[in-house]
Amino acid sequence: MKQTAQQIADLIHGKLMGRADIELSSVASLKNAGSGDLSYAEDKFLAEAAQSHAGCIVVSSAAAESSSRTDHTLIAVKNPKLAFTLAAGVLLQVTESGSPIHNTAVIETEHPIGANTRIGAGCVIGRNVKIGTNCVLYPRVVIYPNVEIGNRVILHAGAVIGADGFGFVKDGERYLPFPQIGKVIIEDDVEIGANTCVDRGSLETTIIRRGTKIDNLVQIAHNVEIGEHTVIASQTGISGSSTVGPHSIIAGQVGIGEHARLDPHTILGGQAGVLNGKHVRGGEVLWGTPARPLKEFLKQQAHLARMPALMSWLKEIKTKLGIRGESDS
Repeated sequence: MKQTAQQIADLIHGKLMGRADIELSSVASLKNAGSGDLSYAEDKFLAEAAQSHAGCIVVSSAAAESSSRTDHTLIAVKNPKLAFTLAAGVLLQVTESGSPIHNTAVIETEHPIGANTRIGAGCVIGRNVKIGTNCVLYPRVVIYPNVEIGNRVILHAGAVIGADGFGFVKDGERYLPFPQIGKVIIEDDVEIGANTCVDRGSLETTIIRRGTKIDNLVQIAHNVEIGEHTVIASQTGISGSSTVGPHSIIAGQVGIGEHARLDPHTILGGQAGVLNGKHVRGGEVLWGTPARPLKEFLKQQAHLARMPALMSWLKEIKTKLGIRGESDS
């Protein structure tokens, strides 16, 4: 969708510096941008911005005031990356043509699909599924029965919503499946990545609260509740009946045990581990397994790194004292 530089400036509440009539039709990086592209530059990339061929560049207010160049059209804002993201949402809008539901989709639900929702090739929608307005289901999304999906939800290719949870009860030497008859509720403005699985509740409900963004290849087990506006990176696994508080950040390959409880604003670094039943307090960065404050984790890692030197020193001392033991071998 074409927009003038002035229209973009008005949209993102920025101050335009340069030509208001430049027509922009897409977005690109500083390196790849052409005269019809909008780009952005954080302060550390201003030198690169000076060499860019972008038609218009979104920069910080401080950078715009200090810029001595006059051959670029700039839009000055407080947060260039955020403003650029908002502008890109308009410039990259595509007018969809054809049927909103691909002819290879299988839809069993009795409920009407919300207005302006698009369902891609090979999707399967089970019985008693509710889907809101302006959603996008990319190819091969599978939604099991009794799932509720809000408005403006994006499900990427291969996502599976509502499969049975991994719940079994041991009977002697065999395992019997515990009932998996609960629901999944996905609230408004949630985005779920490719090949991510969200299991239904066993007897309760798995809930993904509004505004949450989940990466590819994430496993969310039965009865889990994810708080609003949380982000979860790839290869994270969250075990059954755990709760993640709102506005949390969970990095890649994090493992969370069952019945764990994470406070709001919890931040877990890559490959962090939360033990079963653990209550994790929010407000600071946690790392390692078991997850602990980053400063403590780094201090322990530094001690471990010095362990070989320490063992060598102890061996020398024991040799001088004539002490021998199994550890010497």
